Amino acid sequence: MSRRYQRARRPEQKAERRAQIIAAAKSLLGEQPDVRAWSLNELARRAGMAKSNLYRYFESREAVLLAILDDQVGGWSADLGHALSRLCPDGPFADRVDAVARSVSQATAGRPRMCHLLSVLPSVLERNVDATTVRAFKLASLHRLAGLAPAMHRVLPELSIDAHAELFHHVLAVIVGTWPLARPAPVVAEVLADPALAPFRYDFEQDLRRTIALMAWGMRAEGAGS
Repeated sequence: MSRRYQRARRPEQKAERRAQIIAAAKSLLGEQPDVRAWSLNELARRAGMAKSNLYRYFESREAVLLAILDDQVGGWSADLGHALSRLCPDGPFADRVDAVARSVSQATAGRPRMCHLLSVLPSVLERNVDATTVRAFKLASLHRLAGLAPAMHRVLPELSIDAHAELFHHVLAVIVGTWPLARPAPVVAEVLADPALAPFRYDFEQDLRRTIALMAWGMRAEGAGS
């Protein structure tokens, strides 16, 4: 069990306290996915500290959630980079596009916590944090995406590295919009069981894969290649 400190003074103690808060937030997130219903008092209680002490490490609940999301995006980019490195850069464009789209959609759908937090990023997570926190998160995310673009370019050299970076830019918007649509409230799911309303049903992984493939084909057609 981790040691408890009355007050964290050394860097390693502060890092331990931050990790303690993040672990408590992950536990709370598993029980209460609707982060808008969170109470900082409850988060502080689970972390074993007073609410006033929690503010020494995070400015708000949203800042804690951004830290969790940052960790999730880091793991996702590492997993996706590994998956892309295993793809063959030879063969018809259609086959390579399908392989890339499948790799991205599988890696993304495999991280539901990341997708959930991304889906509320603009509406919740970025609403109660200062510019420094937001900038740090954005720059870290940009760095990770910049590292993935060359990996995709290796498999799809018909598109420039800038085009691949743009593709990821649009993928984020698709995640934000499609994730909640693919997880409707029970009453909505019941209504959508009607075959006549099938056009309103979403399959997150399948729809993301198809969207990525369509964007890649469109970029190639409009001459976004190198």
